[in-house]
Amino acid sequence: MTKLGIIISSARPNRVGEKVAHRVADTAGDRFDLDLIDLREIALPAFDEPESPKSGADKTTAHGMTWGERIGALDAVVILTPQYNGSYPGALKNAIDFLYAEWSGLPTVLLGYGWGAAGEVLPQLEKLMGRLDADVVGSVGLGFREDLSVEGELFITEEKSAALESALLAVESKVLAPVT
Repeated sequence: MTKLGIIISSARPNRVGEKVAHRVADTAGDRFDLDLIDLREIALPAFDEPESPKSGADKTTAHGMTWGERIGALDAVVILTPQYNGSYPGALKNAIDFLYAEWSGLPTVLLGYGWGAAGEVLPQLEKLMGRLDADVVGSVGLGFREDLSVEGELFITEEKSAALESALLAVESKVLAPVT
């Protein structure tokens, strides 16, 4: 079964990311073996490996190795991000920076939320993941007022629900496509 990671990138105590993650899990249904990855619980320190991840050098820290193994075990990932001050949270950037090979080729769905339906953060994150050779197959932005409340009550429009479903179908197609 396809192993799909769902990364909650906000570490705030009053975040709505958990509610959005559960909606993604419900949409994914039984099609995936889900790994809910909470960056607040992972609590990676600031990047502290002696070598650049792109160098291909082995990780030397226990947390770097554990993080690399967890992402490396995934067949695909959904990255949930709020839009903070027009960008993504530092915890997400740090978690991304720890790895390179693990992101390369990984089918990735970006799901942002915030004012303006995360319209500033999603292109930035798509560019970053593209630099890491991730295979970004979809990007969906949820807006406060039209898709969710600032407290996390979800009332996602049919259009956005269909976009999320389409992105998950694209992930399935990528993962299940025969290697030639």
